[in-house]
Amino acid sequence: MEVYTLVGPSGSGKSHRARMVAHEHNIPLILDDGLLISEGRILAGSSAKRESSKLAAIKRAVMAYDDHRRELKRAIEKTDADKILILGTSQSMVEKITARLELGGVDHSLNISELASEDEIEQARKARSQEGTHVIPVPTIEVRRRFLGFFIDSLSVLFSSDKDKEEVSRESSIVRARFTYFGNLIVYNQVIADVIYHISDNFNGIEQVRDLTISKKEEGLFLTLYIRVKYGLVLPDYLEDYRWVLANELESFTGINVPQIDINVVEMEVD
Repeated sequence: MEVYTLVGPSGSGKSHRARMVAHEHNIPLILDDGLLISEGRILAGSSAKRESSKLAAIKRAVMAYDDHRRELKRAIEKTDADKILILGTSQSMVEKITARLELGGVDHSLNISELASEDEIEQARKARSQEGTHVIPVPTIEVRRRFLGFFIDSLSVLFSSDKDKEEVSRESSIVRARFTYFGNLIVYNQVIADVIYHISDNFNGIEQVRDLTISKKEEGLFLTLYIRVKYGLVLPDYLEDYRWVLANELESFTGINVPQIDINVVEMEVD
């Protein structure tokens, strides 16, 4: 795989220009702050912008977490792409990411100073330091699906390509990183409960969710369910599958982490 890198200080506008670079060089994959992006869709990963501390965000961005790294490696292999653009704040950072993902060496290095003027970089850095905002190079609908509560605004980017001599419009999204957000994210418990009831109604073997408690903490949602199920199920495996579906669907729908779901079977129904 041919590896391109785009390096620049934090908040200098790298993500804003990532899709321009990808279009110009026919690069199908972008790796930005822990997210693998292709054609405006998030294929895999977890954004460093969702971390609750700067230290955790840095570790996420440089692939320090094994599960995150494995997920990205598998997703890259599945695409059969021949090029990838990796964003980072320094050359050593992008080289570390490249090595951890076993992509080989860096083939082409770009610096933000080659793509933006000093004034543009300074404006971007002011937005980052004063407003805490970041750009993710995907459309707003994709950000809404994965980052409910972090979405701020959309950004339509119009640029011309020397390659095809035509103007190309690309939409990116502006979010506020979790560790710079001052205020509370409110997702009403009834909304979360409705999602759980809907998932359960469509999960074979679940007869009823008898009771449900929802606890919101800094780490995410902690859930306790009391359910009625059909008799004859192999409960350990069945409940693990049910737990996985609940967590996956809730995180996908709300963009909120679900670190723990306790499930209690209080009744079995015999046909």
